Amino acid sequence: MSESTVTLLNNPYGQASFDLFRQKNKAFVDKSLSIKYLDDDSMSLYPVLLRPRRFGKSTFVRMLKCYYDISYKDRYEELFSSTGIYDLNLPTHNSYHVINFDFSAVSTGDLNKLLTSFFVAVSRGIDDFILRYPDFVFDYSKLDENDPATLFTKFSMAYRKFSKSQNLYVMIDEYDHFANEILSKDLELFLKITSKDGVLKTFYATLKSLTTDTIAKTFITGVSSVSLDSLTSGFNIALNVTSIDCFNEYAGFTEDELELLIPKLVDVERLGVSTKDIIERMKPVYDGYCFSRRADKTVYNSSMCLYYLTKVRQEQTFLNPEDYLDPACDQDGYKLEQLFNLSQKETAEFIIDTCLQGGMFYIGKLSENINLNKLKEYSREQLLSMLYYLGYLTIDSGKSSPGELALKIPNRFMSKLFARCTINFRFKDNAVFDTAPKLN
Repeated sequence: MSESTVTLLNNPYGQASFDLFRQKNKAFVDKSLSIKYLDDDSMSLYPVLLRPRRFGKSTFVRMLKCYYDISYKDRYEELFSSTGIYDLNLPTHNSYHVINFDFSAVSTGDLNKLLTSFFVAVSRGIDDFILRYPDFVFDYSKLDENDPATLFTKFSMAYRKFSKSQNLYVMIDEYDHFANEILSKDLELFLKITSKDGVLKTFYATLKSLTTDTIAKTFITGVSSVSLDSLTSGFNIALNVTSIDCFNEYAGFTEDELELLIPKLVDVERLGVSTKDIIERMKPVYDGYCFSRRADKTVYNSSMCLYYLTKVRQEQTFLNPEDYLDPACDQDGYKLEQLFNLSQKETAEFIIDTCLQGGMFYIGKLSENINLNKLKEYSREQLLSMLYYLGYLTIDSGKSSPGELALKIPNRFMSKLFARCTINFRFKDNAVFDTAPKLN
């Protein structure tokens, strides 16, 4: 191997602060061209984009905030020069007042803790807005800390006095994170918060009411559609655009993007291999995700790739990706257990067996709104849709047709993860396995 002295960029693994990437000399994949689709006149003003965990959704939201928010106007050149969207010079950049909420940290304890935590998540978004706009005056210290909907209503009243125009862009990251956590542990609490008068419906109904004179646009990300009915029945102007082909690559890395990224993070010459050699080894483990039947490309899980490239750089060795699986992508088995427990046993067993054998599933379409307040158990289509949203299954565009969607396990990582999680589900009540050692 040669003793090259290549100057590498820093790896952004586990970080989502787009506005700091250039300051911290971090590599990033340019996803900015997705903005032109959001700006298209035919696009909904209130899109919802779902992707599995650890796919780069939060980084994308941060990028949107930097692009659209007026307070970042002086940093537009710094943040977006050399990106695809910069060359288009669209008039929408830095033209909105953006408020963004991250619901990933909302507590999944009892109802009171959840309400207080939800209030805190909303207040953090408001505090960030106040920091970016010092002339904006809003005091919420005397409001009920169990009422996030009223908090946002009061904020909106103050905003109208501040802006005197309908120019607020609301961005919500991980809209369903806490709801999914609750669903996997406490079905009764989940049904309560997603019921007609539950906190989710109330909050999103408030958002909808404010689109008449305050909110200009919204952008919402999450993982699954199990809470989407609660969102859309209160905010029924939202549109799920998850499967539109123009957004297939908005999160995750394509092979072309990896070809540009890898030499920035790894000294391939020192390793004695080519970038294509590294991609070829990563492909069966991290690639294979497809989110539209019309897509002509698959994407790699971005967090898995960045974790692996971090290890390669640390060890200065061409490692086997299957030995370095990102622990942050290791989903908890109890979430799968909850899914299967809410379906007929025969349906669950058939799906498990087919997945373990590497089989294919065919459904008419993905279930977009799954309301557990209106059904007793998942249907086959709904269960397969949930496995798709969680990343255990993905679309096979080559075998799909306009009337039929083909689903399969995307790669070796998800195949191993699914097998490990379903072993515990299948055998937990079997006395023969009660004393067996747990998988690490």
